[in-house]
Amino acid sequence: MHLTSMYKKITSLLFIFYFLIIGCDPIENNSRIVFNLKVTDEENQPLPDIDINASLRDTSIGVSFFIFPSFEGFEGVIGVGSTDTQGEISLISLDPDLFQNEIAVVINGDEQFGMSSVNQEYGIVTYLLDSIANKATLLPDTVLKRSATLEIEIIDVLDMEGSLAYTITYSPRIQQFRFPSGEELTSDTVEGFGEPLSSEELTFETLQNTIALFSYTITLDSGVVETNTIEIPINQDIVQYAFEF
Repeated sequence: MHLTSMYKKITSLLFIFYFLIIGCDPIENNSRIVFNLKVTDEENQPLPDIDINASLRDTSIGVSFFIFPSFEGFEGVIGVGSTDTQGEISLISLDPDLFQNEIAVVINGDEQFGMSSVNQEYGIVTYLLDSIANKATLLPDTVLKRSATLEIEIIDVLDMEGSLAYTITYSPRIQQFRFPSGEELTSDTVEGFGEPLSSEELTFETLQNTIALFSYTITLDSGVVETNTIEIPINQDIVQYAFEF
């Protein structure tokens, strides 16, 4: 076993041990629950060795134990695993009390906060559980999209008096889904406003085979207004787009 892999497993066991010691209320009688799911790429090919973890999100923890800090919003790992050669997994997790806590099943996210991809080629999918109907929960088949970087440069090339306002809507690398209610967060929007006096560079972590929307309004002091929306296909690892005004 590689040292990195061994360290990850030890860290996960320490988190689980932490909840067993101080988390008597969040965990129901030290029982277990199983999450079953399959992970594929966009061509429906199974993805093996994709790390998956179940994370307990609890804001009521207020004590420290040994090396673990005390802070609100602590996220503790209560189950870890990875997909087999068929892209499938039966993830065994501790069984939380969902009246007091929220559980998230994080696919291809790091084991502590689920904010960084373990396999950098792909994005992250997180299921936030509304409820757990039984001890074996079947989650939807999950498609991981390849990651990409979108670079947008806003360039002032004309000597004009006026202002620029824009919004950029794109697919973030981390996609979140409510289960089983079906609510989803699969896009994000940023806004910008300013005088056309200098260039600006923006970078976004996104996903391939998606479309980013760049909507802008240029208002000149003369009263002339130009408004448009530009579609930017995300079709490779790095997509660069220059907007000149």
